[in-house]
Amino acid sequence: MTIHAATVPAHVPPERVIRFDFRNDDALRRDPWGTIAAMNDRPDIFFSPDLGGYWVVTRGDLIAEVFSRHDLFTATSLAIPKIENPMKLIPNSFDPPEHTGYRRIFAQNLFSPRALATLEEDSRRHTRSLLAGFAAGRCEFVGEFATRLPVEIFLLMMGCDLARRDDCILWVRDIFRGRTLEETVRGFTAADGFIREWLAEQLADADANPGGMFQAMVRSTIDGRALTFEEMHSITMMLFAGGLDTVTSQMTHIMRFMAESPEHRAYLVDRPDAIPVALEEMLRRFGISHIGRMAARDFEYHGVAFKAGDPVLASTPISGLDARAFPDPLRVDFGRAGKRRVKHWGFGAGPHLCPGAFLARTQLRVMLEELLPAMPDLRIAPGAEIETLPGATIMLASLPLKWSAAR
Repeated sequence: MTIHAATVPAHVPPERVIRFDFRNDDALRRDPWGTIAAMNDRPDIFFSPDLGGYWVVTRGDLIAEVFSRHDLFTATSLAIPKIENPMKLIPNSFDPPEHTGYRRIFAQNLFSPRALATLEEDSRRHTRSLLAGFAAGRCEFVGEFATRLPVEIFLLMMGCDLARRDDCILWVRDIFRGRTLEETVRGFTAADGFIREWLAEQLADADANPGGMFQAMVRSTIDGRALTFEEMHSITMMLFAGGLDTVTSQMTHIMRFMAESPEHRAYLVDRPDAIPVALEEMLRRFGISHIGRMAARDFEYHGVAFKAGDPVLASTPISGLDARAFPDPLRVDFGRAGKRRVKHWGFGAGPHLCPGAFLARTQLRVMLEELLPAMPDLRIAPGAEIETLPGATIMLASLPLKWSAAR
């Protein structure tokens, strides 16, 4: 970003000021997890003067409170650095009670069993198709799979033309990987124009669109009325911005870990029924989303004075590596929670718990079920230099993989 260090506000005590630039710090490119795990040695809450200045919360239980306490930490401003008059995305940019009715649309309509009836079948079919397109025994996983599958599933479920996949990938890259505010705005603007045009065309002949989530959105009501065009546009933009890069980023870290840990990989190949539980531990260990909130008013919280308008970072990678919540947090332990799924904050908490968590989990589970048995002796290509891309989400720039191809 072009926004760098800010003047430290008068209400921030000097001992709370520690620099942390989650968008540009070179340490996050070299060693993201070690850098984030070092948060265990920092105060529970500190202030970074980078990116216009913002508070950083470093304990999992407090991060869960930031997600849940909308009376203190409002979701009406999510960007760090703060953007004036940001685009409102339904339901993420609203607090209860306004948020509640919109969220119900997601839970009962867009992500209902009816709307997602073909999700697993579609995910498996597209996963196999991408796998079949790999060269024998090798692929560049980020470009050839991780950026493609989530976009293909989104377009399919909304009834969009799959030919727009590569355009969508570029727009997502600008939104989440833009190094300047101009690049980020460019991505939002291009995606906004595409979605507005597409939505107008589909609404002109809604019955012709078989898309499960699109039809569910058309059938939805709020306060007894149909959704307006602007509301449907906002919902679609939220699905686009919130559900594509996040799944892509998660895939890159999980597959890197699989390539670097033959013991864990062999365990899942031999016990595919263990994948859902193992997946939760990997979601905990490789959290990817830096999520913004804003202080709703002046208040004191755990000994820290917040002023109305202060940006606040609630980071899922920081929460997942909190040593108080997860002893030895850098170790991946599929038995950490016994036979249960480890509880983590990778999808948020409280009213804003990610409504698309089932969609993400399904794509990730299918990926592991389909790819791991098809990639014996999976490993990172010799000589490959793996670079992490920091930003609103953490992902790998590339992941060259090799495996033993069938004779």
